[in-house]
Amino acid sequence: MYAMLGDVRFETLQSFASLEAQHSAKFAKHEVLKGRPRLQAMENDLTTLRFGLKLHWMLGNPDTAYKGLLAALEAQQAVSLVYGSGRFVGWFVIESLTERTLIQDSKGRTAARELDIELTEFVGDPNNPLPTPAIISGKQNPLLSLLPESVQAQAADVMQAVETGVKVYRAAENGIEQMQGIIAAAKELRNDSAGALNLIGDALGVGGDVLGKLNGLPEVTALLGDLSGAAEMATQLGAAGNALGSTVASMRAGYESGTIGGWLDAAGDSITTASEAVANGASAVEKLTGWLATRSDG
Repeated sequence: MYAMLGDVRFETLQSFASLEAQHSAKFAKHEVLKGRPRLQAMENDLTTLRFGLKLHWMLGNPDTAYKGLLAALEAQQAVSLVYGSGRFVGWFVIESLTERTLIQDSKGRTAARELDIELTEFVGDPNNPLPTPAIISGKQNPLLSLLPESVQAQAADVMQAVETGVKVYRAAENGIEQMQGIIAAAKELRNDSAGALNLIGDALGVGGDVLGKLNGLPEVTALLGDLSGAAEMATQLGAAGNALGSTVASMRAGYESGTIGGWLDAAGDSITTASEAVANGASAVEKLTGWLATRSDG
């Protein structure tokens, strides 16, 4: 994880595109009868931070950070800024959030957007300051304190499971996308049975590989306990696996029949269902990848 602003996580691939900090001080200017005015130091002004984000669907869900920041702005509450190294920057309020949609898909869903965010330092009551976010001393990464208590004792195993789970998700995402392309190409060759069946053979190879990876997921998710995002990822990948299994079964029956029929359309429908299930799990996977920054530095 690159940084956290309140409850909003910024992953390494969605780190700040730009970061600007402004520090200033205030002075009173006193005019004199002769000579240049005299300055008297008054106070240090509040620090402001401005940063930009470029969010793209290939690097994660472009809606997650945007919606989280918008919710924080509308709540008008101070939020803490902490980098993935554990360095606490301070408490800030979000004064402005500018969003530019760059790419949308055929269904109007955002595929890429840019954000500009302006933060202003929050001091609050000096006699009752806001607490510094929990930090663990020693060699352990400070953000380990953010893990639920049920998994802190087995953090190393959990981190390995998170890595494996995310890899399985990415493999399923890429494999299903590849199968969609192959099935679409086979439909274009509907009148060329030999060519279409040859493509379906390729799709069966990809599907079998993805199903093999998904079959190992229950052992991985069993280690994640109540870690945020684990249950949702397992649910969506389970749904994707069921739909993918139907796709493979339809294609195998059609391939063995040696003819092109309604099974090809059925395979196209079920692979679309699998793709949608994977997309629905994107935000959960982003939460899990955030925990990868909590590994021991040791």
